[in-house]
This record gives sequence, C-alpha cells and structure tokens, in this order.
Amino acid sequence: MPNIKTFIFFFIVVYVVLSLPVMLVIGYVIDWVPEASLSQKLRGYVIDGLTNEFQLKIAISAIASLVLISLLSRRRANQSLR
Repeated sequence: MPNIKTFIFFFIVVYVVLSLPVMLVIGYVIDWVPEASLSQKLRGYVIDGLTNEFQLKIAISAIASLVLISLLSRRRANQSLR
C-alpha cells in the first residue's frame, strides 16, 4: 500500500516542476507597472504560476505520483529479494 506522505511529497514536487515554466516567464503584466515592488512582482509570478491551468497540473501530478510510488515499491521489492 502506498505511503500517503510519499504520495504528497511527489505530488507537490511534480506540481511545482510543472508550474516553473509559467513562474519564470518574462512579460507578465506587473513588469510594466513602475510602482510595483519586487515582492509584488514575485507574488504575482508565484500565484499565477501555481494557479495557471491547475486542473491539468493536478491530474498530471496525481498520475505521476502514483507511477513514482509504484516504481519505488517495485524497486524496494526487488532489492529485498536479493
């Protein structure tokens, strides 16, 4: 049976990795606002990156987490047989 902590860890890692391309894009609207501070810009990038197409990223992250957990359990089973 998969460990829930491992699933959550893989889910978060995959979700953040999928969100990075949107977070690192240049040309976000707040870039052209001269009064925007660095923290406001960072907050805008992070929030937009995490919420952009979140349904698709949730589905991909869940599937990838289940695949990674199954691969890890198979690897552990093979190592215990040796």
